[in-house]
Amino acid sequence: MHLVLASNPKRPETESVRERVAFMAKKAGFSYSFYEGTDESVPENTDLFVVLGGDGSLIRIAHTASRLNIPLIGVHCGRVGFLTELTEEEIPEVFERVKTGDYIVCERAMLEVRIDGGEPYNCLNDVLVFKNSFSGVSQLGISVDRCSAGTVFGDGIVVATPTGATGYSLSAGGPIVADGLDAMLITPICPHTLHIRPIVTSLDSVVKLYAYDDCAVAVDGDLVAEIQKGSAVTATRSQYVTKLLTFGDRNPFRLISEKLR
Repeated sequence: MHLVLASNPKRPETESVRERVAFMAKKAGFSYSFYEGTDESVPENTDLFVVLGGDGSLIRIAHTASRLNIPLIGVHCGRVGFLTELTEEEIPEVFERVKTGDYIVCERAMLEVRIDGGEPYNCLNDVLVFKNSFSGVSQLGISVDRCSAGTVFGDGIVVATPTGATGYSLSAGGPIVADGLDAMLITPICPHTLHIRPIVTSLDSVVKLYAYDDCAVAVDGDLVAEIQKGSAVTATRSQYVTKLLTFGDRNPFRLISEKLR
């Protein structure tokens, strides 16, 4: 079994963790290599990504892993850790369970995002359309499956997957989504209108955000474009999924109470 070990190059402290995990992998009888940020650095015989860092690191690697259909596990070296739940101390036991197949593969839905019908972006957490200036507000229209859902004046709108429900959407007042629901969340950010509230719709819906002002678009936290008045951002279910290995019952409500105290 071949593992690819991935760490955040912007966090030098994860390098020492990567070396220790590499030693554990060798001791457990796995072959391994290091992820260098490109698909070419992932051997064809790769069975598993081991991501060392925080949730942001895992989300970035998920874009590659989903395209290559390779599952991931996350080792927590960051701040919050909803997705990277494992600790370094648990790795030897986890590797033994991986060898015997004692795990569950959890498939996390992703969104396909297009700007004005262009090339798709795929995201695990969320897409954010927001004002591109510090002051003032942006005006954004919302439609769900071609039905108008209103207009928002505010800082922007975040469209999230169930995985992204505990991210920016939660901070903006969006709901928590129970495991197993195929839902998409539309959450206004600091709205200046009282009639718009967070919307929960099917993950198979086609959600469009219409820009009535110049705005910016971020996918999974990365700025991907600045758009002009008249542009539209579309989100719907992606053909890709992120596969996460889990090793026991996962209680998202317990995680929220522990991580966001």
